[in-house]
Amino acid sequence: MKIYVSATFRDLEKHRLAVLNILRRMGHQPLGMEDYVAEGIRPLSRCLEDVASCDAFLCIVAWRYGYVPQDGVLPALIPPGVEFGKTSITECEYRKAQQAGKPILAFVLSSNAQWPSHCFDAVTGESEAGSRIAQFRQELSQQHLINHFESAEELAGLVSAAIYRTEMSRHMGIETLNTKATFNEPFKRNGWVSDSTLYEIELIISGPEKIQALQVNIGAGTDWWMNRLYFLCSLAADLTPIELVVFEANFVSPGDNHTRRFIGMVHPRIVKDRLASQYDFLNQYEIKVSEAPSAADLSDEVRRRAFLWSVIVETVETEPRRPIFVTERNLEHWLEPHLMGQSIDLEPTINAALRIQRVLDWPTRFVPITENGQLKQVVDKVALTEQVARLFIREQVSRALSTVR
Repeated sequence: MKIYVSATFRDLEKHRLAVLNILRRMGHQPLGMEDYVAEGIRPLSRCLEDVASCDAFLCIVAWRYGYVPQDGVLPALIPPGVEFGKTSITECEYRKAQQAGKPILAFVLSSNAQWPSHCFDAVTGESEAGSRIAQFRQELSQQHLINHFESAEELAGLVSAAIYRTEMSRHMGIETLNTKATFNEPFKRNGWVSDSTLYEIELIISGPEKIQALQVNIGAGTDWWMNRLYFLCSLAADLTPIELVVFEANFVSPGDNHTRRFIGMVHPRIVKDRLASQYDFLNQYEIKVSEAPSAADLSDEVRRRAFLWSVIVETVETEPRRPIFVTERNLEHWLEPHLMGQSIDLEPTINAALRIQRVLDWPTRFVPITENGQLKQVVDKVALTEQVARLFIREQVSRALSTVR
């Protein structure tokens, strides 16, 4: 992660160095005044741009308010609450982190710490700095769960633990919804599996994109035919490593907003086997597929099965003349007790560590994460366990090295 370290220099030089060392040992990229020429002439615009680009913001405060820039920057970069000639660079950086919605980790020197008198603005009487640093410390204490430190070594340990927790939070964050489907991120493809034509199903299975799970929105219960769902799941189960089909349905929320609701998830082979056992013409198709030799190429095999499907199944007087729709009730009838409808709901009051613990305690490998009934993630518990183990070991090694040195 890119971590911005914001702190005054003259009074916290040793503390900054300890923090930078621990962050580098943890494999992160620290940013701060060390990247500039000197505290007094570091350009505020560059500082604010770096804050806006970071993944986390460390605010370390003792009893000095810090350098106050006298000239302005581009208006677009100025965060709310900044007064030129009065607001220090440290507070400017903090305001920018607030504006950008960055995770803010605040560390405040304990009032019990032994501290030289020349590092107290209230003692040196530098303009309004004494009152401003007192107000800034108070605001940090009110707005954040702050960590108090007395030494550089203690600060480094606190930073290490805080960054460790923040890194875990990132792995569980719902911002992963916009990323390409990989384990520990939502299983999705580019677009919903909503077009249930045979051509679309062929593209889904034999296309260039590697799909890890199928996300099927059954709409209001009249969008998917049972035959087409079976064909999709039979191809997925027999020809791909796909391990999940995730079902959702449309519903109208207060305010007439159409949203999706998580129904449940199941292995595609369960769908294939259960439907074939309940409908004889599907079982006949299974027999014909197994009797003929398979094609070597995936696309050719999909086309072979599609041809057999059109010959055997689509000639049966079932669909489209008398379609069997995929409804929530039918899914429960076809797939119980295998349809996993439970999920872990995202609660804003639960921190990342507790949420991860709930995921690791989940009885199955794949864990659905929902928010107000809507699917946000499907987490692979095995992959998550490996990630947590690596983070834990790295954090312990960093602590050990900081203790030795």
